[in-house]
Amino acid sequence: MNFKKFIPIQAHELPKFLLTSFMMVLTLYIYSIVRNAKDAIIISNVGAELISTLKLFGVLPFAIIFMVAYTKIIDYLNRVTTYHVVNWFFMSFFIVFDLFLYPNTHLIHFDLSNMITKLPALKYFFVMVENWSYSLFYIMSELWGSMMLSLMFWQLANQIYSITDAKKFYSLFGFVGQIGLFSAGSFMMLFTKTGTTWQTSLHYITSSILLSGILLSIALFVLGNYLVGNDTINGTQTKSKKKKPGLVESLKYVFSSKYIGLIALLVICYGISINLVEGVWKKLIQIVYPDPKDISNFGGKVQMYTALATFTAMLASSFVLRIFSWRTAAIITPIIILITGVPFFIFVSYKGWFANTLDVTSTTILFFAVIFGATQNVLSKAIKYSFFDPTKEMAYIPLDEELKAKGKAAADVIGGRLGKSGGAIIQWSMLSFITGSTLVSLAPILSIIFVIVMCIWFIAVIKLNKEFKIKSSGSN
Repeated sequence: MNFKKFIPIQAHELPKFLLTSFMMVLTLYIYSIVRNAKDAIIISNVGAELISTLKLFGVLPFAIIFMVAYTKIIDYLNRVTTYHVVNWFFMSFFIVFDLFLYPNTHLIHFDLSNMITKLPALKYFFVMVENWSYSLFYIMSELWGSMMLSLMFWQLANQIYSITDAKKFYSLFGFVGQIGLFSAGSFMMLFTKTGTTWQTSLHYITSSILLSGILLSIALFVLGNYLVGNDTINGTQTKSKKKKPGLVESLKYVFSSKYIGLIALLVICYGISINLVEGVWKKLIQIVYPDPKDISNFGGKVQMYTALATFTAMLASSFVLRIFSWRTAAIITPIIILITGVPFFIFVSYKGWFANTLDVTSTTILFFAVIFGATQNVLSKAIKYSFFDPTKEMAYIPLDEELKAKGKAAADVIGGRLGKSGGAIIQWSMLSFITGSTLVSLAPILSIIFVIVMCIWFIAVIKLNKEFKIKSSGSN
């Protein structure tokens, strides 16, 4: 078997590839372990129904604030310094939450039960506010993925690799990076072992996050000073010496780009489709696993299986990206999510019929539904890491420096949050105005919306492929 078809790395390329992959491992580790922790905290302490409200009224506004701040900061700080600043902002928050906020929630949380009684339609908004420290942890955990993975890491990769390099390496970054996902699942199971309190588990989780953050900063220092040069990372060789554009001018330039708009549409469709499925799935998890340690333990297992599935998908992705067209690789993700999402919605919508047909109890059928959802989650995440992320990042490479930095912030940070918030506003609206509804009872309606979003995604891939061909023709 010719392994170079799947791992086409030359000896002189190895140091840069290994260090960049190491940064992906660390970033994915933090992303995965805080994602697991935030779900455990919210689902067990407040309920899965709050998640849609958090994404809509919490994560989205914060994402806009972060994007605007980043757009301004990047005009004054180089990319290396900005990376360190963003990294340590998040590290500081996770430490403060672990040491000060979480142990004192009984003192710092509000009681807004009177407001909930007066304005029941805004129940989940008030629940979010009264449990503000849990909400803030959820928000920051979500934004770590947007800022440090989607924006900072991939922007770094886009600066130091060409389109030709990207076809070889981008899927392999994710392949090696799954070590971080697998490690997060393994450590989460270790941290939440029997007999350990959740607060002690949180101390272990935060300590591992802090160590990973330190290693990220060291890795970037080595990459910039010994392997590729800080000038390459910062893009100083191509920066214009003319007066920097103002914030409004920069935003107008970014949001007027059809190309960035199409990338953002891909991100939004992914976010909505995944959020619609995960919302129902996490409600089922809440029913089957009421304890936060059990939720974290189950989530750890899911992450481990996701990593194993992604290892396999990444090898195939590396081959597909080099042999087939960008469009072929890009359209694989919506196809897989569609053919796994629709059966999940059918199973949940007709769980009573399945229970009668299979002659099992409702508890058993709920467990089956959780496993079905976990399988869908594992496959969709594996394909997302293997095909969606590499093809999306390749689309940025032919752009100018302004769109590479600020356009990416708009498409990935805002687009990513709009995607999840789009699914969230659908769920929140139905939960708020359909009396007595739950995420499980809404599954039939959500399935129809899911299919519509997938159709839009297919159209966006076809349109972006035409633009990508034009822009990349002279960039290889």
